[in-house]
Amino acid sequence: MNVTFIYLLLVVAASGLVYVSKHPLFIFASSWILLSVLIVFSAYLFEKPNFFRKRATGQIPVVIKLVLLPYLLCAQLYNAWQRYKDSVPALQQVEDKMFIACRLFPSDIPMLKANNIDAILDVTAEFDGLNWSAEQEGLYYLNLPVLDHQSPTRSQIVHALRWIEAMHTLNKKVVIHCALGRGRSVFLLCAYLLYKHKLSTQGALDRVKELRQTARLNRSQKKRLNAIAHVDLLAKTETLPMVINPVSGSGKWYQYDNQVIGYLTQRFLLEFHFTEKDTNVSALALRLKRNHNKVIACGGDGTVTAVAHALVNSDCHLGFIPLGTANALAHVLLGVQTKLEPITLACEAIVKGKTQQIDTIQCNEHTALLLVAFGFEEQMISFANREEKNQGGQFAYISGFINAVSESKSQNVCIAVDQQNPKELNVNSLVIANAAPFSTLLAQGGGEPNYQDGQLDITLIEHDENSSPAFSLAQLVFNGLEGKKKHSENNVNHALCKRVCLHQHGDTVRYSIDGEIKTCETLTIEIKEKSLWIMTK
Repeated sequence: MNVTFIYLLLVVAASGLVYVSKHPLFIFASSWILLSVLIVFSAYLFEKPNFFRKRATGQIPVVIKLVLLPYLLCAQLYNAWQRYKDSVPALQQVEDKMFIACRLFPSDIPMLKANNIDAILDVTAEFDGLNWSAEQEGLYYLNLPVLDHQSPTRSQIVHALRWIEAMHTLNKKVVIHCALGRGRSVFLLCAYLLYKHKLSTQGALDRVKELRQTARLNRSQKKRLNAIAHVDLLAKTETLPMVINPVSGSGKWYQYDNQVIGYLTQRFLLEFHFTEKDTNVSALALRLKRNHNKVIACGGDGTVTAVAHALVNSDCHLGFIPLGTANALAHVLLGVQTKLEPITLACEAIVKGKTQQIDTIQCNEHTALLLVAFGFEEQMISFANREEKNQGGQFAYISGFINAVSESKSQNVCIAVDQQNPKELNVNSLVIANAAPFSTLLAQGGGEPNYQDGQLDITLIEHDENSSPAFSLAQLVFNGLEGKKKHSENNVNHALCKRVCLHQHGDTVRYSIDGEIKTCETLTIEIKEKSLWIMTK
């Protein structure tokens, strides 16, 4: 019998229950039941699985669960009963890295672990998935909401195939499950077999039925499967190479990889390149650039800059997933919201594919996207060592900044700006910026730098024996708020230029470039106008 018609009968029955109820408590309970089945009936009538609002992580929002509680309780009891009396096991292996199952419960985690299953593809819409249980156990999880007795859409099928390919590339075993392991999961497993082994529709069905005798597809599902039988669904899918620094931000990749992979496989086949301590990131990106028009950097600002170094002055576009401690570039290009949702916003920018050209800095033989700093900024980064950043995140930089200002080390430098004669200066801080968020205080002498104006923003704090560094910083904040674009009359100076040369007599220059500490004898910094294509919101 048609599922939609069944729910229509339930709506009629629930309406009758409301009508005959007299006591307020029974009226409330029967009305709750009516509302619950009415929403489910509407979902089936209009073929809208998103009525359940089930997220990619498998969770139905609390408000929806409360509204649908009568239905969800009945569905859970029905599924548990059907599983109990089922003639086939709850979980079955189809091939080396592929399994099929009925509805999974938290109590099934040990079974998954025993079979070395690392990834779950949930194709249901009408009940909660493992969500927090899967996350707690470090399992990869993707939900593609499909209503019972219906088929995934073409885009869902393609998304599923890309996600499975990503899991297999990472050497993960995948289980596909629906409510009873008879329809939706069988459909998607057959779609995978059609794609992977070029089987016929009947050949794929026979292979599944040999193992899972209860597998069956309805007429509509068979028709949809036949429609994709001779189509290479991934033929036009773009491959997206990802350069991943797995230790950035205390190992944030392993915290967010499930979200990143689930989001990006909506559009791309993913190619993973994990860096190690001795990996030449720029050389790796240069190799990838030869065969791709996009390269994604997953890591902190240092990793992103290293990939950018290989892509400067080319048509290859840079995308990035911010996984570092500060993620200043994400703040500049994607907005302050990245402090709350850095991964979602970055993935959205990559999937949408919108790009813009930005300036870059050429600093000796290195590339910078943000800034080159000498004095307080460099000292702040030096104070904030790796262990402190791992433990305190951005608070390590705050502590480092306080220590740098407290020590107030001044240094004599010789600076030449553009074609001007060199000047000997005693400075506390010198920042040459292409881009910097407002939180990077020491780069705000003239307001937030413009990364598309073809100029370097110089913010300099001269040392003054009669003035405290705190007073100079207060002046810097005032200048930044006013957005001054000229020299100040106080210790804080700001200027725009194209080129800066800097050295210290008889000493090595110690500086930071996009958060990385380096040294040299002479520092030459130049702006490279609109030299990098980068993916932004």
